[in-house]
Amino acid sequence: MSIQCTIVPVTPYQQNCSIIKCESSGKAAIVDPGGDVERILEAVAKMGATVEKIILTHAHMDHCAAADGLRQQLSIPIEGPEQADTCWLEPVRAR
Repeated sequence: MSIQCTIVPVTPYQQNCSIIKCESSGKAAIVDPGGDVERILEAVAKMGATVEKIILTHAHMDHCAAADGLRQQLSIPIEGPEQADTCWLEPVRAR
């Protein structure tokens, strides 16, 4: 199995959002979408990927600010972050 990874710099601070894709199946995950939903979706389209989930390594805003918007737009689940970080997600979900 071969994996393709694209790093998408997001927001004016240029945080790294990653898109990882299985080259044989085309299935993908978006990791730490900190912002710029349209830029992320453009990268997904360019990769020819089918996104199945969002993965959050932790819940700081620079890693999760676009997660809920992507979840709603793509109708996919979010996995993570660690339970202790969930308090950071409440402001994101309130939008």
